[in-house]
Amino acid sequence: MSGLSSYLMSTLSRVGGLGGSSGIPDFPFVVGEKVATVWPWTIHAGTSTDGKHVSIFVFDKPRGTQYLGAAQNALRRMRTLRHPGVLRYMGGAETSDAIYIATERIVPLDLNDRNEELVRWGLFRIAEALRFVNEDCKLVHANVCKDAVFVTDAGEWRLGGLELMDAVGAERPVYREMGSVIPGYAGRMAPEIKVQGVQGTAALDGWGLAELISECYTTEMPLGLGALHAQLRNNNPKLRMTAHGFVEAAQRSGGILDTAFVRACRFLESVAVKDSHERAEFFAGLGAAAAEFPRMFAQRKMLPELLTLVEFGGADNGHSAVLASVVQIARDMDETEYSTVVAPAVVRLFASTDRALRFALLEHATALLHGMHDDVVVASVYPAFATGFGDAAPAIREATVKAALSMAPRVGSKTLNSDLIKHLVRAVADAEPGIRTNSLICIGKLCAKNGPGVTDTSLRYIVCPALLHALRDVFPPVRAAALAVSGACAMRWDAVDVARRVVPAISPLLVDGERPVRVAAAKAIHVMVAHIEGHAREMPETV
Repeated sequence: MSGLSSYLMSTLSRVGGLGGSSGIPDFPFVVGEKVATVWPWTIHAGTSTDGKHVSIFVFDKPRGTQYLGAAQNALRRMRTLRHPGVLRYMGGAETSDAIYIATERIVPLDLNDRNEELVRWGLFRIAEALRFVNEDCKLVHANVCKDAVFVTDAGEWRLGGLELMDAVGAERPVYREMGSVIPGYAGRMAPEIKVQGVQGTAALDGWGLAELISECYTTEMPLGLGALHAQLRNNNPKLRMTAHGFVEAAQRSGGILDTAFVRACRFLESVAVKDSHERAEFFAGLGAAAAEFPRMFAQRKMLPELLTLVEFGGADNGHSAVLASVVQIARDMDETEYSTVVAPAVVRLFASTDRALRFALLEHATALLHGMHDDVVVASVYPAFATGFGDAAPAIREATVKAALSMAPRVGSKTLNSDLIKHLVRAVADAEPGIRTNSLICIGKLCAKNGPGVTDTSLRYIVCPALLHALRDVFPPVRAAALAVSGACAMRWDAVDVARRVVPAISPLLVDGERPVRVAAAKAIHVMVAHIEGHAREMPETV
């Protein structure tokens, strides 16, 4: 094999071009095309062996020998750091030619395409990550800047760039040894790094946080941020504000982080420790507030958290308010994303035995089912939904009857006529008069001339007997509803059946003791007589 061929084969194997596998020992990821470059790495798209999308940082040893120590340090630190604000490590490997680090899918921070709320939440995330690094891990990041920040699919910021990280008080820290070879580092590093013998502390990362803030706000800073920035930029590390101090000060009333969006994000992250009153108050106002939140963040970050909260009981008795927020956030999602994020959760939620949750689902059934494929509704949602017709709780039975109007167009004619309409007809005999009334109203809407597919056979042999029985109900609104449905369906019935079976059953109600029933009976008789007369005109002289 020629030298050129060997080089090409080596390069292809490094980027996963052979056989759909990276060929890298103990690295179960396929390295795809390059998407960005951030010192000292090239960032590639990638996939894990189970098909998940990732980002892969690749350090080419032959082209960056002077940075090898920094890249190795980054791999070592990434393997041990776990925090919501730190870039999530998924795997890594080192070969004779390169270093590979697989992370959650990200892109480098681009401040040209920005949302102010996401910038503020991002600064909070980075500051909290630095607090964790400084105080819990006793480490110094030492290179906080825009190039050390990455953005997830949801728009969340993650702290990366761990090439210079070292222990607090290290005698020969990496950032002092390597700083001179890093592009642009001399212009942004904290002044104490230049002084030999001065040990690095959390104040060093306070300076870096100020650098990031300067890059975020190159012209004018929001009210209140300038003073905090000045404290982070203090040349004396003993007087300098730390990342922890910044978070505490910026969250105070009127501070840079005291916005509805940031407060909502923080609440969702700590919802497990909130009491029921706090949760109820928060979720009651979340739906309206969510309309103003960044859409991509709300759909990809907040929505999954809300669905998880409902599924695992974190919503207490506020299921309806949480689902209202889910509906608000998910209303303009595309079909593919809705099917991936929302639909599986809705299927699992409908299978729940929690009555409060089931009632809330039925309340929001129309909106929740809107983005789901009909076959998923029929196979995975409808069987659990139908159990509500026989539930021991009247409230669930009634909510199920009302939600049937949302379910009917989604289940198709076969399921509608073979199962759903039969459940509704059985509900006409329910012990609760309100349920009997609502089931009749629902049947009437489904059987109307432009209804969603109740066949003439179902109407004649399933619906008609139930209506005739309901005409004798002791509850007046049930009799009135049965009359209204009979009148609405009259033109679809066989005129002979109407004359021989229906009109005789309705006639006594023309003199019912309740006026609304008498009025409804008169209207129904009028429609039916017109239908019978039309049929009679077309009949031959003798039969």
